[in-house]
Amino acid sequence: MTNVNLRLPDSTHEAAVRRAKEEGESLNAFIVRAVTAQLASTGEADRYFELRSARAKPGALLEILGKARGDAPPRPGDEVG
Repeated sequence: MTNVNLRLPDSTHEAAVRRAKEEGESLNAFIVRAVTAQLASTGEADRYFELRSARAKPGALLEILGKARGDAPPRPGDEVG
């Protein structure tokens, strides 16, 4: 992961903070999503996801899933549909 020092006009920063809050995510997550969407529109997303999938550890996912309690009822908001 790389840290980036980003300069934004005050109005753009304020709008991004506001939108991130509306979306219920951090400003960082909002910016990552926005940049990824832009890359997707230019065909760069495939390369990004190839790099991410190369770092995947399927065993780690199975370990996390193994910790899930199958007898716990769904929490409010977990409904499907």
